Amino acid sequence: MSKYLKKFLPFFILLILAFSTHFLFLSYPSEVVFDEVHFGKFVSAYFSHQYYFDIHPPLGKLMIAGFADIFGYKDNFDFSQIGEAFNAKSLFILRFLPAFFGSLFVTLIYGLILSLGFSKKSAFLAGFLVLFDNVYLVQSKFILVDIFLLFFGFASFYFFVLAEKSKNSFKKGLLFYIVSAISVGLSFSVKWTGLSFLGLILFFIFLNSLKQFKIKLFLQKIIIFTVLPFLVYLLVFVFHFGLLKNSGPGDAYMSSAFQKTLSGNQISADIKPLSFWGKFTELNIAMYRYNAGIKASHPNASKWYEWPLAKKPIWYWTKSSDGKTANIYLLGNPLVWWLVSLAVFSSLFIIFFGRFRKKISPLIYFLIFGYFLNLLPFILVSRVTFLYHYLPSLTFGILILVTLYEKLLNKLPLSLYLGFLIGVLVLFLLLSPLTYGFPTTPQTYQIYQDLFF
Repeated sequence: MSKYLKKFLPFFILLILAFSTHFLFLSYPSEVVFDEVHFGKFVSAYFSHQYYFDIHPPLGKLMIAGFADIFGYKDNFDFSQIGEAFNAKSLFILRFLPAFFGSLFVTLIYGLILSLGFSKKSAFLAGFLVLFDNVYLVQSKFILVDIFLLFFGFASFYFFVLAEKSKNSFKKGLLFYIVSAISVGLSFSVKWTGLSFLGLILFFIFLNSLKQFKIKLFLQKIIIFTVLPFLVYLLVFVFHFGLLKNSGPGDAYMSSAFQKTLSGNQISADIKPLSFWGKFTELNIAMYRYNAGIKASHPNASKWYEWPLAKKPIWYWTKSSDGKTANIYLLGNPLVWWLVSLAVFSSLFIIFFGRFRKKISPLIYFLIFGYFLNLLPFILVSRVTFLYHYLPSLTFGILILVTLYEKLLNKLPLSLYLGFLIGVLVLFLLLSPLTYGFPTTPQTYQIYQDLFF
């Protein structure tokens, strides 16, 4: 084996497995699954140019629509209900970009661990846990946008680490800071919860300035990470408004002055249309108010304190035929989730009481802060929440678990390391019928219910 191949072998293994698991059966089921009923409508609106309203910023939907347009997707479906049959080729096109980013996310986590100075064994462990946790796969196999938030958020973290390590090269470090700032702007342009990554970076900049305060460098970082992300966010709405030129189902959420900017509106000629800035401001206020005012319940909703133990999986899709039932659930790999919870608890114990504190700080503080910072919005709000809201915290939890392995447990026998990986893979395969929607007998489905629900 060549030195080059040996050096990059773990990366290529993860890459091949990630693309295989994500693109396998991508067009199955050829029916609308869970929130595709909403995001499919939003994506289609960019083809009909009819204005829609969503509680989240538009980047994720814009990305899927842009890719679909390149590959010839035509708006010919209304996504009226879950389970509605749709053309398999069109679904493959619409699901392609989330699956693509889901695959790349596995290798991003691998690269992030290496950038922290950890071993390839630890980096492979991190990528493997993301790869074979069923919840990441399900959430990036359909017309959903959470994987974009995760990818851009942790990409901002990755490039920030590279920038901090490039202190001997000003131009290189500056480039990485800029890419990090753009990435974090892209993250909260998908969902506002991506702001947690910006908060994490700004917090680190502030703490770092306390150790060695250099006013010029501090101001440069602050400007980069406030101005650039906002400009990215603003630019997303330029495309959003530019494509949604016509009146549509979202009109009812907006003022008469806003609706006046849309073609085909029935608003009085006396009403003065809003400027771009006026539309941008009104829409963001409307998004905030609607988010804050959500009171609806859902049978699969869950609270933040249930997530670490993988409680309340979400039922995405079901279909019965010939005495068998196919189901898709958003359900985490129990071995990953329970060990992540144990790692988070152990880290807190070590920080406050442990004699190993010096071996794992200061990185562990940063990761613990990231874990709880991503939980905080869902602790404070009263709106309905779901298991997938835990994904950013879960990813930080995986980084915490791998940090403990790297710093405290890396001398464990290789057999234990491999045995753990095999255990994760076996559980992933056991849950795969509920991940891919394979038909099962009532008896088998009952076993799943008893063991994992």
